[in-house]
Amino acid sequence: ATLPADATQGTAISPAGTELVMAHEITPFVAAYPWSSAGFGVKFTNPATLPAGNGRAAAFSPAGTELAIPHSVTPFVTAYAWTTAGFGTKFADPATLPTGIGYDAVFSPAGTELIIAHDVTPFVTAYPWSSAGFGTKFTNPATLPTGVGRGIAISPAGTELVMAHEITPF
Repeated sequence: ATLPADATQGTAISPAGTELVMAHEITPFVAAYPWSSAGFGVKFTNPATLPAGNGRAAAFSPAGTELAIPHSVTPFVTAYAWTTAGFGTKFADPATLPTGIGYDAVFSPAGTELIIAHDVTPFVTAYPWSSAGFGTKFTNPATLPTGVGRGIAISPAGTELVMAHEITPF
């Protein structure tokens, strides 16, 4: 009954399969709905603190208790506590921000790391993650991706990371 405010850039379904989140281009930049085999439920209330810019993607932690929204304006990623009632409190921004527009995000399978693909070198930024939120940024990879990070995934074991980017080898 209540549509997202504009073009959707990315989606995520909670690990339980009971909520659907869409990141989109204009305020409030994110929309969340209960989800079931019957389809959409009534839209959840917007978060008290909205992402700062165009939502590009959405990522749930494996436990389904946190939600990250990479977006187009500093701090380039916003994370929230999440329950079946919807958005909780916004986590504090990371001390060291991603260097540009966040295009994708992924939590490690253990839920102990959060990785952001973005548009300014080093093109990928990784953080330890806990119930307190962002930890101190990890060191950049020894070999950096060659272009804007558009998509990111992590293996089920959490030991390999792959990122799609704009410059060869892509």
